[in-house]
Amino acid sequence: MSAGAVVVWSLIGFAGLLAVPAVSHTNAGTTLSLMASSMAFTGMGIAQFMATRPPLVERLFGGLDRIYRTHRRVGIAVLILILVHYFITPDFKGLALTSGLNKLAASMGEYAFYGFVVLLLLSIFKFVPKTKIEIPYHYWRLTHRFIGLLFVMVAFHQTFIKRPYDGTAMLATYLNIIAMIGTASYIYTQLFPWLRTRAYEVIDVTRHDGATIISARPTGRPLKARPGQFGFFRVSKPGLREPHPFTIAGMEEGGIVRFAIKPLGNYTKALRESIAVGDRLKLEGGYGRFNHRRGGKKQIWLAGGIGVTPFLAMAGRLKGDEGQDIHMVYCVRDRAEAIGLETFEAQAEKLPNFSFTLHASKTDGRFDAAKLAAASAVDPAGADLWFCGPPPLRKAIEKGLKELGKKPGRVEFELFEFR
Repeated sequence: MSAGAVVVWSLIGFAGLLAVPAVSHTNAGTTLSLMASSMAFTGMGIAQFMATRPPLVERLFGGLDRIYRTHRRVGIAVLILILVHYFITPDFKGLALTSGLNKLAASMGEYAFYGFVVLLLLSIFKFVPKTKIEIPYHYWRLTHRFIGLLFVMVAFHQTFIKRPYDGTAMLATYLNIIAMIGTASYIYTQLFPWLRTRAYEVIDVTRHDGATIISARPTGRPLKARPGQFGFFRVSKPGLREPHPFTIAGMEEGGIVRFAIKPLGNYTKALRESIAVGDRLKLEGGYGRFNHRRGGKKQIWLAGGIGVTPFLAMAGRLKGDEGQDIHMVYCVRDRAEAIGLETFEAQAEKLPNFSFTLHASKTDGRFDAAKLAAASAVDPAGADLWFCGPPPLRKAIEKGLKELGKKPGRVEFELFEFR
């Protein structure tokens, strides 16, 4: 568990602990219900803060991908906690500012409860259970906008609802702070398009067999990103305005960036068909900590399919003076699908610390740990394994290397799961 995740769960648990002295004079059911509601509200506020994608917090979590994993787990915990609070009804004689505000707060809480249950379920599940119906990405994003509004309603509910403690209690102060953080975070996320994005213009589009290669130059301030990082990408064009995360495949002088996007879903297929030179882009980033410079002296880079993009950006910036020996293995079905071969082959020819192997399964057979160990100029045993590609391939390689007695010293990968 990352340091960031430890902090998040500690803050949520602390709300439950503060609730005990504030409400324990009532009864066991009320204590449990209000502990659950305090923890749920804290989780909601923290989730709103994490949704702002704070760059300074990335280090605590080990990358934005890990922040989103914790964000999703917090959402599941909040759903369980609000169900506990709803079904275990608090029973106490408490304090209310006015009967009118108390009634309004009670109504707000009830409406917010039903809204949260529906929207959290839509957020947590990609597919309708027991069917093949997938919930579209743009509906998922829309649910998150409404979740922010529901949080504001819950903040009103917890501030003005009748409660068995007064406003000077530590719990009241703590929840008020969470309410301010969560509300401010929600407002900030709605201002994202103006505060954090950079304007770009498409200068080249190449429809390669394996991906759509898009190059763009800044029309104002350029994106601040390191090789291996990803950004959120959207086109100022009908049907393509939803921001999606893609790894930056290349960075050049003058702020020019390049993306290699495989047409796998509705958005990426529409992008391939309609993106054109001259189109305006909005980019946000860079995010992530997938960068070989923080790794060891012996590294193996393993890319599966479109997972080559971060390695393409990193390899293009190698100069040979990194103090690292790197062997790159790129797995594709056939050579025609491979992108960026000229970069990898040129760098392998020029640099003494970089070597490259292309594995085409159509002609070379299924790739496994034994083939990786045989092909690599760097011994996997004790080396860093930097991986980007299908998770089943990573798990199979890790297991295979362990069985061969060549377990890597560390395995670095990103969790491209943002919903």
